[in-house]
Amino acid sequence: MSLLNSIAKSYGTDKSDEIHNYCVKYQKYLPFQRYDNLNILEIGVLNGKSLLTWKEYFYRSNILGIDINPECKQYEDKENNISVEIGSQTDEIFLDKVTNEYGPFDMILDDGSHINEHVIYTFKKLFPFVKSQGVYIIEDVHTSYYEDYGGGRYKQGTILEYFKGIVDEVNFFGEWQEDMENMLARREDKLIEQFKRKGYDYIGTQIESINFLNGIIIITKR
Repeated sequence: MSLLNSIAKSYGTDKSDEIHNYCVKYQKYLPFQRYDNLNILEIGVLNGKSLLTWKEYFYRSNILGIDINPECKQYEDKENNISVEIGSQTDEIFLDKVTNEYGPFDMILDDGSHINEHVIYTFKKLFPFVKSQGVYIIEDVHTSYYEDYGGGRYKQGTILEYFKGIVDEVNFFGEWQEDMENMLARREDKLIEQFKRKGYDYIGTQIESINFLNGIIIITKR
């Protein structure tokens, strides 16, 4: 059993293998060490158990949670570098305040409303504030299939369909690298320069990888 999962179980967060089984995957795929000094933002505080899990596992890190419920402020613990701000993940002014005061971040995790439109908006707004080689995580992406959350199988505008499209951007739409005779050459540094010369501006060219797991998407920034 992974240590992160054990900690999650001890606090009773639904990220443990007793419910979603996310923490086993996080310990496997996150590019961080426990002793790293990280700046972490989690969208969606609920009962504060996830904040405590992250703080115990990444014990040298700063943890920030945001939530629309004012009662979540009670889970703030400044002495242990856990902060909580109250506001909506779709409020541009609030997000600007958060990024200006607390950013940039090594990890942003969206466990908020799970409404497809909200998740995509927040990603577009906050991904620029992820550090290089940092990660942006979206949880519970199965709401892409649920009508109550604005989802539907293969429906355009859902979380999964949006990120399927981003995969094309990560691959530069297969564009030929102009300074190479071999058309199969795929030097991302050269292709990024090429896209900039042409005035292209795609969020996917800032992404090194997108990892699709059951219920989770992990996006790693270049």
